Amino acid sequence: MPVKKATPKKSSAKKTAPAVKKVNKPDLKDFLHEVEKRAYDLYQERIKSGVSGDDMADWFAAEKEIKEKYKL
Repeated sequence: MPVKKATPKKSSAKKTAPAVKKVNKPDLKDFLHEVEKRAYDLYQERIKSGVSGDDMADWFAAEKEIKEKYKL
């Protein structure tokens, strides 16, 4: 008579992914206002330190930072 081998029981606990902090994405108006404010801050820092640059570079840098902040 064949002997059955005991099979290990499977865990009933479900595996869950690690919790990811959800970041609320701003609407377009709020996004642009935040970029505008950050671009101005970058401009002020650049002028204060005497580094050359222009408003477009400040805007693009600010936009990049804000997009990273909201994972856009």
